[in-house]
Amino acid sequence: MTNRENIQSVCLANPDFLGYIFYSKSARYVGEQPDPAIFSVVPPQIQKVAVFVNEYYEKMSDVIQKYDIELVQLHGMESPNTCAAIRNKGKKVIKVIPGDQVDNRELLKQYAGSVDYFLFDTPVISHGGSGRKFDWSKLDHLDCKVPFFLSGGIAPGDADKLMELKYNNFYAADINSRFEQEPGIKDSEMVSTFIKEIRNE
Repeated sequence: MTNRENIQSVCLANPDFLGYIFYSKSARYVGEQPDPAIFSVVPPQIQKVAVFVNEYYEKMSDVIQKYDIELVQLHGMESPNTCAAIRNKGKKVIKVIPGDQVDNRELLKQYAGSVDYFLFDTPVISHGGSGRKFDWSKLDHLDCKVPFFLSGGIAPGDADKLMELKYNNFYAADINSRFEQEPGIKDSEMVSTFIKEIRNE
């Protein structure tokens, strides 16, 4: 999310989380000096997520404090120690695992004690926003007790498919590029419809 008015519109749908990308190579980058209002307009029941890719710990700490961030999503090669350090600041950590590594038990085990959630996403060089799904059948053999977000190419018509998934610890769906009018700007009506469908409202 990058625009205050768009954020206010999306917040009317009452999503559980709202993400901000602090990665300068992303088309959805909030910028070096983002408008503080894009954070302050978010109501307290919606948790703010800061997304980083191989960022310095000090920079992440500054962002977390300055913008009252509740969760940190790590999309790069961050170590379990870095994840644990952020958790020690009282923030929840989401560690992104490429979809082609979902069955890598050793990798998941390395991070399991240092994160609150995994996020399984389609592997792309640009670190997210591909608009493509990975092979969800890889989750059939998932051996992990950490709750996970599912991401990668989830589209407005996918609510029924997601509700049919019976994986243990499937915690949330992460929607992004398929709900955009342009990078960083969401179609609030599409978001609202999707949330109502997946919540069966």
